Amino acid sequence: MKLLTTALVALLASTSAYAQTSPTGDGTGDPAQQTPVADPAAQADPGDIIVTAQKREQSLQDVSAAVTAVGADRLATAQVASLQDLQTIVPSVNFGSDFNQAKIFIRGVGANTSTTGSSTGVALHVDGVYIARAEAQLTSLFDLERVEVLRGPQGTLYGRNAVGGSVNLITAKPTSTFSGYARLTYGNYNQIFAETAVSGPITDWLRARVAVRTENRDGFGENPVTGRDVDDLKRRMARAQFDFDLGSQASFLLSGEYFRQDDSSGAIHYLRASFPGVARLAPLGVGGYAVRPRDLASESQVGTDTETWAVTGTFRWDLTDEIGITNITNYRRFRSSLFQDLDLSAVINSLATNGQATTNQERRIDSKQFSNELQLNYTGDLGSLVLGAFYFHERQRPIDNVGLAPRNGQLSNIAVLQAAGISLDEAFGLCGYGPGTLANGGLIAPKRVCTRSNLGTRAFAVFGQANIALGGLFGDGLDGLALKIGGRYSAETASSENPSIVITRNGLGPVLRYTADQTRRQRTFRDFTPELGLEWKINPDLLAYYTYSEGFKAGSGENASGSRTIVDPETIQNHEAGIKATLAPGYTLNLAAYTYTLDGLQLNKTIAGGPTGYTTIFENAASTEAKGIEAEAFIRPTPNLRFSGAVSYTDAKFEDYLTLDPLNPANVATPGAPAYNAVTNPNPIAFGAPGSGNIQLAGNRTRNTPEWAWNVHGEWDVPGGEEYLNGKLTAAADVSYKSRIYFSEFERDIESSRAFTMVDGSLSYLTMDRKLKVDLFVKNAFDTFRPSSTFALATGRLIGVTYLPPRTYGIALGYNF
Repeated sequence: MKLLTTALVALLASTSAYAQTSPTGDGTGDPAQQTPVADPAAQADPGDIIVTAQKREQSLQDVSAAVTAVGADRLATAQVASLQDLQTIVPSVNFGSDFNQAKIFIRGVGANTSTTGSSTGVALHVDGVYIARAEAQLTSLFDLERVEVLRGPQGTLYGRNAVGGSVNLITAKPTSTFSGYARLTYGNYNQIFAETAVSGPITDWLRARVAVRTENRDGFGENPVTGRDVDDLKRRMARAQFDFDLGSQASFLLSGEYFRQDDSSGAIHYLRASFPGVARLAPLGVGGYAVRPRDLASESQVGTDTETWAVTGTFRWDLTDEIGITNITNYRRFRSSLFQDLDLSAVINSLATNGQATTNQERRIDSKQFSNELQLNYTGDLGSLVLGAFYFHERQRPIDNVGLAPRNGQLSNIAVLQAAGISLDEAFGLCGYGPGTLANGGLIAPKRVCTRSNLGTRAFAVFGQANIALGGLFGDGLDGLALKIGGRYSAETASSENPSIVITRNGLGPVLRYTADQTRRQRTFRDFTPELGLEWKINPDLLAYYTYSEGFKAGSGENASGSRTIVDPETIQNHEAGIKATLAPGYTLNLAAYTYTLDGLQLNKTIAGGPTGYTTIFENAASTEAKGIEAEAFIRPTPNLRFSGAVSYTDAKFEDYLTLDPLNPANVATPGAPAYNAVTNPNPIAFGAPGSGNIQLAGNRTRNTPEWAWNVHGEWDVPGGEEYLNGKLTAAADVSYKSRIYFSEFERDIESSRAFTMVDGSLSYLTMDRKLKVDLFVKNAFDTFRPSSTFALATGRLIGVTYLPPRTYGIALGYNF
């Protein structure tokens, strides 16, 4: 806070009297110019950017919250195609993934689980619609007007699971004149990305926009067993929007989108044995691991097969010049299957081959979600007001199975199940596939572990936020001061069923059977999250603010065999103070400092052992605490030279957390191995040895949160381009840095990423008529090699890893019409 006080004094003395030009027009405007094929001078002055972070249109410099906005031009020039790409240009965001799930973190808060059914800690919204599944957050970004990253809890306006913040995607909308673009990108790894959009009026009361994108790329690695690529891309996506003019005061926007993926992306690679030197816990698959780190050896090809579609209707009605109503209704269907071999090896594990447990996993998601949000907005001399009601319902039917092949188990499983009196129809139903015959005439059998969960969420909330202009109420003496007050009441019910079969002892039996009735559980959570703040518009170029806010993340279930776990809620209490200053035309500086306490952090891990060979732990940590400072700056020293940058310091640690260490062999029991005994078996790594059990992690850093992160972006319009090239030539570079990132709460180097610096660059040419654009680009120019996440795979008794992309480069051609 001392830094902010010092900065405020300096800014009061130095801020110029120049008032920034007031932005005009609709924030979702007539986006004929909001296309990826645009001026290489893609870095806009923050004062000219209109955002809807507080569910009303404001200049970015007038928002009393920490918000980063990235426009379409900048996204295109930086080759941002996914949320992972954002972290190089928004340093406060950290992104990882495992098990086909996005792990978005902001200020030390994010998704700390890898089981289907659990909730994220950073919300993702597309045109105001909440996207629940972490798996659905891995879809591509295309035809966007901008991305808004809201940092810190957004408990009042965004509510559900926005304890760390929210990432808002605002799509480009239909235009009043015919326009569009086409863009083709070719790069190394045989990368071919193609995108096009067409927009314009159909009648005087209907406008439409259609956008399509395809992504194809060879893999960053190879499966030496099958000879096929891993970490490749094959994606198709489309969006259609129809904007109905219902008169001078009302409109209805109907949009539909579709996404399809079928590739071998998101593979988890072999990193190291979980228990090196412990013979009783030797990893499965020894002798079959890939030699090169980006390769993945497996007798079964890893793969991701995803299909999702959504329909959204947005109705807007301006009752008066000051009062409007908005209603957003959405339905989304999401289906995805992830196939992977949990020994990360070419070795075929089975009773017949080596006596070990089978390891081929399929994780299947089938989610249906419906949501509706009704808003009443007021903007006038007395300030602004947002009132709303929100309803959300999701039904998930995930399947998690482990066996001999992606959709097959050991043949001996049939006899074991029949001997236990379990119907094969029931077993196949839980596994998610049916009986049949293989090409060699063999029978398809159920797997040794099959869980078919039924997870439900039903949420309701009412909320409101008012910005009260104190000068308008009490006189000119308080001009520039505004009181921000808000709150949200949430009621959420989580239900779960985890019927399953488990053939214990690696498939020998006996069989454990859990029914839906045995595992059925339901919990209801209620919470009120208040918000209170003060804004001080000291002059047209300087805003200071303080906000106290809270966030709430309800408890949720998991898809684990026989589980009845529904964890307790997560809550956060946050204090933030900030300054937004326009020092002179082309010079801005934004500062924010915060401190928070988070109680009930929801975390997930697996530990080796148990009937399935792995045991899932889904629990609440007692509490974490954090403090941090963020700064963002924009500098335009000359018309053809622009710089922007941001730095983030985050000190996020556990205040109290008692838990088991999954990599401590003394916590893992194995059949036939004697437990620790001070007299008869004093082995310090035997099960139950001193040091086993819960340990206190107070003081350890939270997951996926670098202490320091920064980025610098520069753009230079090369002199003489217009004269000699009949266009504009712009060179741009991005340099980003992140300090060490721990992927688990135990602060182990093997489960972390060392500090690294990433460099991206581009050279862009735009013709004078702004129609043709050519980009030469390179990302990760120095081929920095770092993990993006690690995960202790209990089944294979090893540590798996995913990696950041290697150096990529290419050329992009775009045409506006």
